[in-house]
Amino acid sequence: MKNDIANLIHGYEKFREQYFETENSAFSELVRKGQRPKVLMIACSDSRVDPALVMNCEPGDLFVIRNVANLVPPYEDDLSYHGTSAALEFGICVLGIQHVILFGHTQCGGIQSLLDHSHEKCGPKSFLTKWMELAKVAHDSTLDHYKEKSLDEQIVLCGQFSLVNSLNNLKTFPWITERVEQGTLSLHAWNFDITNGVLQAYNEQEHAFNVIGGPS
Repeated sequence: MKNDIANLIHGYEKFREQYFETENSAFSELVRKGQRPKVLMIACSDSRVDPALVMNCEPGDLFVIRNVANLVPPYEDDLSYHGTSAALEFGICVLGIQHVILFGHTQCGGIQSLLDHSHEKCGPKSFLTKWMELAKVAHDSTLDHYKEKSLDEQIVLCGQFSLVNSLNNLKTFPWITERVEQGTLSLHAWNFDITNGVLQAYNEQEHAFNVIGGPS
């Protein structure tokens, strides 16, 4: 356990050396001018899938929201606590974000919990069980159309259905739809296959995920 903390401290020292101990460092400009990201990514909390690392981004490039299974709740005007919605509002209404990317991935533990019911181990008042209700539509669609598939295949398909469902939920926010209609904001749904490093993007016209990028 001590080594885990020591590794973090060593990583911090390398980070500081790279970004703070040189003249006119990148961070000095970020501090002086403030953050001005153009892209907001809604990513999973999974430790293997860091969007800044996968996209080879520098500090200041991305405004990132992370939660279990990269879910987006529908718009709710109930004056309750909404962490993901608040972060969306800050990024879009305050920072002027131009692109919102839902960044899903294969082997998602949250999505798997829907299909193998592992979230039920957390107890009757589980935060996780309640949160994953947001993906029930994806769960039901997977079992309705792909009941004969293996569990691994269902997890992949359910993850894709969940991305589409979250994409639809984004459109329930009035200040998102307004900017999309004005052409100042674009919405995207990407799925990263962590087995082979392949990235796919959802095409709304084709209702399909197609490979983007790749080896040059």
